[in-house]
Amino acid sequence: MAIIGIREARDRVLIMERHLAFEADPESFYQEWLPREQELSRRIAQARTLVDSVTHSSRDLLTIAGLTSSLNVEGHRSDLVILKAARAHAAYEGRTAINERDIALAAELALPHRMRQGPFSQAGVSPDQLQERIEQLQGAAATTGEPQPSQEKEGSPEKKKR
Repeated sequence: MAIIGIREARDRVLIMERHLAFEADPESFYQEWLPREQELSRRIAQARTLVDSVTHSSRDLLTIAGLTSSLNVEGHRSDLVILKAARAHAAYEGRTAINERDIALAAELALPHRMRQGPFSQAGVSPDQLQERIEQLQGAAATTGEPQPSQEKEGSPEKKKR
């Protein structure tokens, strides 16, 4: 996986300014960022307690499998990694079920180094592009008779297993 630097000039300036602020006064910098660090720690701790309750549907599994298959990903571990990462993201956001955005964000993290060739090797694929791919796959599933959310029993998503 290639590491790509931030390209926006304003974001790069912000990085430089923060670095300079830290160098000038590390203690003040620490105190300024401490509330954000504490909030992040709180959210992570809360997500850890919630993650075992996060569920997925058969449609979510089909979406993940369709995505990895359509991108010619070798092996099956990536499917499981995407599911686990999607569950972790949903828990981080305080939800008990994964959604398409969770899957897209998880795929962005899980797939680049698992692909020999494809869209990731030529140019970065954003979570939005992954979500578009997911929506295309779900649209195709609708035309082939795969279960859609309205066809699945409401409130009975399959519970994940570790």
